[in-house]
Amino acid sequence: MKNSHNMLKSIKRMLDAFEANGIVYCHWKSNEHLAEALTGETDLDVLFLPEQRSLLDAILNQCGMKRFRSMPLMQYNAIEDYIGLDEESATIWHLHTHYRMTLGEKHLKGYTVTPWGTYILDHRIMDESGIYVCVPEIELVLLVSRNALKLRLRDFGKKIGKDEIAEYQWLLTKVNTEVLRQSAIDMLGEKGADILLPLCDGNLRKKSHLRPLYRYLRKQLSIFTGYSKCGSRWARTKREVFWLVGGLKRRMGWNSSKPYRRISPSGGAAVVFLGCDGAGKSTSLDYVKKEFGKKIDVKTVYLGSGDGSSSLLRKPMKLVARKVGGKGLGHQVEKEYQEKKRISLKSRLYSIAKIMWAVTLASEKKSKLRDMTKARNNGMLVLVDRYPQTAIPGYSDGPLLTKYLEKRGLKKSIAKWEYRIYESAAMNMPDLSLKLMVPTEVAIARKPEMTEEEIEHKKEAVRAINCALRSVEVDTSCSKEESFSRIMSEIWQII
Repeated sequence: MKNSHNMLKSIKRMLDAFEANGIVYCHWKSNEHLAEALTGETDLDVLFLPEQRSLLDAILNQCGMKRFRSMPLMQYNAIEDYIGLDEESATIWHLHTHYRMTLGEKHLKGYTVTPWGTYILDHRIMDESGIYVCVPEIELVLLVSRNALKLRLRDFGKKIGKDEIAEYQWLLTKVNTEVLRQSAIDMLGEKGADILLPLCDGNLRKKSHLRPLYRYLRKQLSIFTGYSKCGSRWARTKREVFWLVGGLKRRMGWNSSKPYRRISPSGGAAVVFLGCDGAGKSTSLDYVKKEFGKKIDVKTVYLGSGDGSSSLLRKPMKLVARKVGGKGLGHQVEKEYQEKKRISLKSRLYSIAKIMWAVTLASEKKSKLRDMTKARNNGMLVLVDRYPQTAIPGYSDGPLLTKYLEKRGLKKSIAKWEYRIYESAAMNMPDLSLKLMVPTEVAIARKPEMTEEEIEHKKEAVRAINCALRSVEVDTSCSKEESFSRIMSEIWQII
C-alpha cells in the first residue's frame, strides 16, 4: 500500500499550503526517520508559532486533516493531535502540532521551554525532501537533553536504547563542531555546554553518563515547569499506570469499550459492514481496524449468528447445531409445519431448540448493541460486522420468531420480546453502512460452495436492509487498493 520512496500526496499538499500561507514550521525531532514519517509510517512532529494557531487550524481543515483529542492522562501541554487520510494509498498518518517546546520525563513532559521553540524556528533549514527541519546541531543538543531529562531512579545501570543510539550516531555524522558548541551555549549556557559537549564524542552508551546533565537541567529549567517534586511524581505515576493498562489491553486483544488513546471530538462513530458472500467483508474490516487502530481507539462488534464471537451460553449450541443438521434440517421442519401433517418428535425438538437459540441470540445482540453504543458515546470508532434488522424476518440477521407473533401464550410473549430487541437496533442506528458487493460470477469464483441463486438472494437482502443513517454500496471486485481507498474515504467523512 505504501511507497517508501515517495512522500504521501496528502502530506505534500499540506506542506504546499504551509508555504502558500506563510506558516512558520519545523520538523524538530527524529529526522533520521524523516522518510518514514513522510510516507505515514511514523509520526510527524512539527513545531509551529503559537500566534499562527488559528490560521494553522483553518489550513489543516482545508487539507482534510482532523483533530483528535488525546485522553486526559495522555495529553501534554501545547501539543495537539491531527490525523490525516491519504486517499490514494488508503493510509492513515499522524501529525503532532507543537506550539511550544514541551519535553521532559516520559508520561509527563513537565517542562515547556518556550525560548527553545523560538530558537529552533529561527534556525530551521529546508530538507531536500521539501520540508523544514531542525539543524542537526540543535537536534543533537535536544536529543541528549531530552534523554537526560527522562532519567529515573529505575534507570540506574541501564543502557541507552538502540533507537536513541542510532539517532545519536546519525546526527554526529552531520554536525559541525563549532556550530554545535555555539548551539549548546545558546540553549544551555556556558556551563551547560561544558557538561553536554563531552557527551557528543560518540561514546555515549549508558544512562548514567547523562546524570550530570540531568542535575544541571533540572535546576536550570525549574522555572519552566508548574510541577512540584512530589506533584510531578504523582502525575507521572498516574499517567504511566493508565498507559500500561491501555497497552496491555491492546496486546491481549481486549476489545474494550473504554478509550485509552485518542478519540473524535465529534462524538465517535459506528460503521456497519454488510456484504454478499465473497465480497471481502472480513478482509476489508480487518484492514480498516488495523489502519485506524494505529492512531485512534477502535472497537469491533460482531452482530451476526455465525462464526464470529458469541456468548458462552451460545457456543455449545453452535457446536450442536453444526452436528445436528443445520440449514437443511430447518427447511425440512418448516415444510412439515406448513403442510400441517403429523409433526415428528425431531421437528418438535428442533422448534424448541430454535426458540432457545433465538432467545440466547437476541440477548447476546442486546448486550453487544449496548457495548456498541457505549464505545461510540465514548468517542471511539466502532466497526460492526453485520447488524440486526426487521425488514427480512428469519434471514440475514433478522428476528427468528416472527411467526409466533400471531400466536397466543408464552411463544407470542417470547417473540414480542425478541422483536423489540431487533427494533431497538433500528432506533439507535449506526452512522454508516458499507454494503460490499461483487458481480455474481466473481462471488462464485471466490466462494465455489455457494450457488448463483443463493448469492443473488443474499445481494437482494443486503440492498434491502436500511440499518444506518447513511448507506453506501462499494464494488469490491476491483483491486484491494481501490476498494480499501473507497471504504476508508467513506469512513473518514463521518468521524
